Order: sequence, then structure tokens, then C-alpha cells
Amino acid sequence: MDVIPVMTEANYAEILRVAQSVYTLDPASYHGPSHWLRVEKFGLYVADRTGADVTVVRLFARLHDCCRANENWDPHHGHRAADFAATLRDDLLTITDEQFELLAEAMRFHNDGHTSTDPTIGTCWDADRLDLGRVGIEPDTRLMSTHVGRLPYTLQWATEVQMTDGIFSL
Repeated sequence: MDVIPVMTEANYAEILRVAQSVYTLDPASYHGPSHWLRVEKFGLYVADRTGADVTVVRLFARLHDCCRANENWDPHHGHRAADFAATLRDDLLTITDEQFELLAEAMRFHNDGHTSTDPTIGTCWDADRLDLGRVGIEPDTRLMSTHVGRLPYTLQWATEVQMTDGIFSL
């Protein structure tokens, strides 16, 4: 009988710590830890309604931007994040091979402007896009993968979260 790996809250906390340790930009930057935690909040909200794999969504949120080289154009940062995540396998990332493949794909292509019919990848990408208001961009519903990400209520709620955090800049 195979043992199904389980991520604990201690694992998630350590993932955040490790991601912060490799993040070379200002921690208060647009793509830093406060963004990651909002993406996690948005992702959990969307996942609750799409059936996405919550473990993958939480890991995506905490890792997807940790390998950015700058705040502007960095088209390969998602690939670097996926490669970094691979170094955490069997230690901090106690997930199945299938979960890792979803995580890696979501990270590699999250900034390419695609949508996905996979509920987990789509939830990851929507969660990231729901935080675009922090950089003065209104999320384009045509680029949302899930029905939840396209809902006016979801977009309004994300804006309110950003305003509460004091970072909304539209």
C-alpha cells in the first residue's frame, strides 16, 4: 500500500522561509512575499469553488515568483521557480509526482498569458492574475481560466483585499 504524502503547516511555513531566502529583490516589492500570500488567499478561495488541488495551489502561491531577477520583464522566472521547486522534492515538497507535474507546469507558464482547462493550473493562474491590481492592471476576464475567476464578485473581492492591504493601484 502506497503512502500518500501530506504537506503540513510546518512544511508550508518552511517553504515560505526558503522561498524568501532565495528571493533577491526587495521583500516589499510587487512580486515579493506579500504578493505570494495574497495569491494563496485568492487561490484558496477559487480552489474551494473549482475543486483544484489545494496543496498545489498553496505551493504555487509561495514559489511562483521567488526566482525573479527583476520587477519588470523576466520571462524565464517561472521556469527558474519550477527548477528550484525540483530541488525541494523529497525534502520539503512532500507531494506526489502528479502534483509536482501540475505545480511545475503552473509555475513554468504562469506569465505567458495562457488559460488552462485543468482546474488546478487554472486556479493557480487566476489567483496570480487576481492580484494584478497591485501593479495597476485590471485583470482581463478573457485571461481567466475558471468561471470563478471571471465572476464580477470575485474581481471586486480581490480588489477589496488589495485595498485593505494598502497596495491597490488602479
